[in-house]
Amino acid sequence: MTPVDISVVICTYNRATLLRTALQSILNLRTDDTFHYEIVVVDNGCTDETESVISTAAEDASVLVCGVREDRRGVAAARNRGIMAARGSWIAFFDDDQVADPDWLIQLFAAASQFETRCVAGAVRLLLPDDALNRLAPICRRLLGELVPVDQPQRLGKSIGAGTGNLLVHKSIFEQIGTFDESLLQAGEDTDILNRMRGSGIEGWFTPLATVGHVVPPHRLTNEYFRWASLRSGTYIARHDWNRWGAFGFPIIFAGRLAQIFLHFIPRWIWGHIRHSKKDIQTGRCLLWRAEGYMRLVLSWVHPSQTAASTLQAQTDFRTERERFAQTMDSD
Repeated sequence: MTPVDISVVICTYNRATLLRTALQSILNLRTDDTFHYEIVVVDNGCTDETESVISTAAEDASVLVCGVREDRRGVAAARNRGIMAARGSWIAFFDDDQVADPDWLIQLFAAASQFETRCVAGAVRLLLPDDALNRLAPICRRLLGELVPVDQPQRLGKSIGAGTGNLLVHKSIFEQIGTFDESLLQAGEDTDILNRMRGSGIEGWFTPLATVGHVVPPHRLTNEYFRWASLRSGTYIARHDWNRWGAFGFPIIFAGRLAQIFLHFIPRWIWGHIRHSKKDIQTGRCLLWRAEGYMRLVLSWVHPSQTAASTLQAQTDFRTERERFAQTMDSD
């Protein structure tokens, strides 16, 4: 078999139509003969025609397309399965609802060589018309997956983030710090592993030249979707605060979060209504919904209720998008 330098890992769950488009974009990548790549598709318990989509792509492809099954629930478990199956020394993470620029992988690989780094992230742009983009507040665009923090290559850090929809990582990093945290079912597994890299002194870089487009179906432009995504974000932040500060430091952080709601989030929402600014109203709503997710999770810890905890988990589970927005998705 042809030696493989890069394994493109795509995790998917019941999005066969989107996966077909994503795979086609990866199969059309240019390499300039500087590297060889394969595609590893992780079927995370799909019940639709995903298996057929993978098989068809493998039959027609000029590169190896490998499908593997992972029945443990959650994208972290799926990504870890992809890491295990990957033959390349490098792993490029890609999402099933994205479309890659033809030079995407060339740019990631070139940046890794140029900056002598084991981790490179790229830009994620929303596949929406300009007028639709201009109507969205920055926080909404981030919730939809947009990631274009700077227009020049820069080191990753607290102000320059990344996501696993566009990330090239050398396998040795996982050997050093471990793989994705499979307990993070709702959100944040990508932020967690990037934080662990930074904590271990591993320097990563961002390049705006490695670009992918993120598909945005109509149901994701609704207030209901933004509330759902904001709740998920809030629960992740609460877990992150607890894991970082522990039982002694968390009350102080919690007090700060509470003050932030009254001194910043609520005034931002009110000010938006006063100014009749749709973007400020959007921002205030998303911040308050995020705070709601944070506070509801903390309250479930303080006053344990199986019903309350289960309800919140069900509401913020990534897979609930399929059920919650099923009717809207059918008409997208």
